[in-house]
Amino acid sequence: MVTAQTVALAVGAVGMLVGVGIWWRLWTADDTDREAGQFAWLLVIPGAAAVAYALMAAGVGTITVSGVAVPVPRYVDWLVTTPVLIGYVAYVAGASRRAIAATVAVDAAMIVIGFAGVLTTGTLRVVAFALSSLCYVGLLYALYGVFPASARAQSGERERLFEVLQNHVGLLWVAYPVVWAAGPLGFGYVETLGVTLLVTFMDVMAKTPYVYFAAVHRRAFLDEATDGTPDGRVAVDTPTDESREVDVADGDGVTTAD
Repeated sequence: MVTAQTVALAVGAVGMLVGVGIWWRLWTADDTDREAGQFAWLLVIPGAAAVAYALMAAGVGTITVSGVAVPVPRYVDWLVTTPVLIGYVAYVAGASRRAIAATVAVDAAMIVIGFAGVLTTGTLRVVAFALSSLCYVGLLYALYGVFPASARAQSGERERLFEVLQNHVGLLWVAYPVVWAAGPLGFGYVETLGVTLLVTFMDVMAKTPYVYFAAVHRRAFLDEATDGTPDGRVAVDTPTDESREVDVADGDGVTTAD
């Protein structure tokens, strides 16, 4: 039976497929460096989410906890995609591999602990929610307290991309714990359908525009190969007449004849 929730999830799947289409345009663009941009990772974001939403729309993977339907594919989606979302921000900032790995680990812990909280009740659920929220605070600290220093050492265009993704992730994700707490598994102010509508909207907005922003700023990764020249050519130093005179004075420019 087709319900409002099924329609919402199906629309979410379509929204993620739009993100896949944007990624394809980015992947086939000839005015960027796919390897430097690590664009292959970006396919995971809308791709995995599209599969998850298609499964949820088909009613696959839903379990019942305390009388509330919990879509497991959503949490699997978050466990797969959110580390890429946060990890790519760190990569664009030019963070070290250790910093990227630590950030990804904290993000994964946030999702796993949050899901564990969904499966429990009472005090354990509250503790899990608090720990998951603490992980999120740690991610905010990394986004706004650690990565900006690395980003300032990057090219201007790459730093701008970092700032866009930084705020897109940092500000939009604030709504997730609020919606969860207001839903049936929290204080119960919002019904399941309302949570589905809100989370679906937030998920699409968190993922599809993210890929779009990377596509818009795709030339940021050309700066490394072109030394920042505006027309995309490699800057080459050519000797001037003055430098040639200096070489002659030093004896480097003297020629001899047999």
